[in-house]
Amino acid sequence: MTRLFIVSEGPTEEAFVKTVLAPVLRLSNIHAKPVLVETSRGHRGGGLNLERTRRAVRNTLLQHGDAYVSTMFDLYALDRTFAGVTDSVGLATSNRAARIEQLLHADIVAYVGCRPERFMPHIQPHEFESLLFSDIDKLCDTQPEWDRHRAVLLKVRADVTNPEWINDSPHTAPSKRLEILRPQYRKTTHGPASAVRITLDKIREQCPHFRQWFERLLQIGAQPLAARLPESIS
Repeated sequence: MTRLFIVSEGPTEEAFVKTVLAPVLRLSNIHAKPVLVETSRGHRGGGLNLERTRRAVRNTLLQHGDAYVSTMFDLYALDRTFAGVTDSVGLATSNRAARIEQLLHADIVAYVGCRPERFMPHIQPHEFESLLFSDIDKLCDTQPEWDRHRAVLLKVRADVTNPEWINDSPHTAPSKRLEILRPQYRKTTHGPASAVRITLDKIREQCPHFRQWFERLLQIGAQPLAARLPESIS
């Protein structure tokens, strides 16, 4: 079975990988496991920047020579130490995320010295919560009291071509749109639970940038890395 480590921004993404992504990838002979970025001794998750990401990816590639590594980071409020975050402002959402991914890929490959195919970064436009707008009905079913906000959230979704286009300002980012919910939307509990209800198939249907990433992940199951030529980083 091909091993895949997904370096994640925080516990929400960690839970999403475990409960939503991993079961489906397993059907394609891929064992997916989340890895939280270490922010200080004994603490993981949050405080994301380029240098911490470099260390997390490098350590994972060194420890697991037959594995692939990806990332799951939010574009919204991504630290400016990542190349392209500042100069890509103004580009279309998916183009901006793709540009930062390209620059991060080049940076990590140069830093680690690994074969390019071993690292497949993913930057989610604009943040994890955009995925939850793939199915507002299922989202509102997560908590019965949320049904009263269904019409407002449906309008947010109807105003954009796809959920990944929902605005990334401090007031209108996907997670900010969910602040109307009572009981309060809690990222680490309601996020993964809602994604399970919505299903990965629906998320892939509605979110093209996410879908492209998932399809790249599926391809690594076709040929285990150990069957390829050796490299300096193993």
